[in-house]
Amino acid sequence: MLLPRARLIRYAVGVFLTIAAIIGGLTAVALVARSKQGDKYSYYVASPTINGTSLIIGADVQTIDVLGGTMKVLYTFEAVGPIAKANPSQIVYDEPAVPINVTIGSQAFSFKANQPMLWQTGILPIFGDYNDYPFDNFTSLITMSATYGSNQTLLPITLQLSGVPNGFEVAYAAELIEGETYGEALIVRNPTVKTFAMLIMITMWFLAIASATFAVCLHAFEKKVEGPFVAFTIALLFAMPGVRNTMPAAPPVGCLADQMVLVWVMVILAICVLYYFVKLISGLMPAPAEAGKP
Repeated sequence: MLLPRARLIRYAVGVFLTIAAIIGGLTAVALVARSKQGDKYSYYVASPTINGTSLIIGADVQTIDVLGGTMKVLYTFEAVGPIAKANPSQIVYDEPAVPINVTIGSQAFSFKANQPMLWQTGILPIFGDYNDYPFDNFTSLITMSATYGSNQTLLPITLQLSGVPNGFEVAYAAELIEGETYGEALIVRNPTVKTFAMLIMITMWFLAIASATFAVCLHAFEKKVEGPFVAFTIALLFAMPGVRNTMPAAPPVGCLADQMVLVWVMVILAICVLYYFVKLISGLMPAPAEAGKP
């Protein structure tokens, strides 16, 4: 048997190691997040550079709304060649020497001559099926065109794609095909979201299995069903949808994760509750010998 002093030292070491593990885990998460934030500004994919008169458009993906089927993009513009103003009054925003009209997807932007081309935000559609969460994937096709001058002369575009939206990994591609510029974004959930979602699903399964094992043991060893057993299982049954909704950016009920976990877990817990009620009701019934007495 451990002495009180030795036991205290053992508990203190255990608490210290637990706190150290928590701090180490949080530090690792912070370092990964900082590295990811740095990649957002240093990594991009660009279409082939166009020599001469052209327009450089930077598209930085900010957020992705899978339920709405859209992604929010921040656009920047830079004129190259004779269409660029020689001495712009702005440092951040470029200024064209001629009017420029830009069309990106279904949105149109117009810039006047000798006026700054302010950054613009736009919405692009994404295509995919979020019912495969957390293993869903999406695609977005970016089309754009531009003209300049009073004659609306076609303006070649160099596209630069970048951005690491929260909760997703995006692979970009930008191409110049027959004078027209296209961009593509392939979107998947990042490993953190997938791991956390899987952890929650596994936890839900373990809770349901533990409840079923407890009910089986009560039956096998002929133990009496107590009220707290019923209350706890009912609370767990109705808590499962809330636990399911803690999965990051989870779609409405009905996705793959629900077919894998939620439906079966709730069925198992419901069976346990019904078993408890059957045992409680049968316990209230009189014994056979007492039933025949007047």
